[in-house]
Amino acid sequence: MNNFQLDIITPEGITSYENVSYLRIPSIDGLTGIQAKHAHAIIAIDIGEIKITINGEDRYFSTSGGFSDIKPESVQLLIESFESCNTIDKKRAMKSLERAQDRAKDNTMDLQRSEIALKRAKNRLKIAEKV
Repeated sequence: MNNFQLDIITPEGITSYENVSYLRIPSIDGLTGIQAKHAHAIIAIDIGEIKITINGEDRYFSTSGGFSDIKPESVQLLIESFESCNTIDKKRAMKSLERAQDRAKDNTMDLQRSEIALKRAKNRLKIAEKV
């Protein structure tokens, strides 16, 4: 069998996909591609783009990080957020980017938190353009 089961678990619920032929996740060490019969692994996921290929069709999603549990027959992603390129509100994402940019300039704000917020906002806008 050349496909696998994908379960994406977030605080909002579980989304499942059957017959996934390819999955690409933004690991903290770079992009990681996964196909059926992949060796077992647990990989930390960074802020970035998730690409899922089902029946030759690519689907793109934004994530803010988490972990993956990869097995030869299935993959589980335990992630903070998961948002389809079709459902990202571009105006809201742009406002988040503007807020993050303002916070990054503010010396009283936590610089690391500001940088993460900026990275998340930029990622959401990038994924929204994939529509």
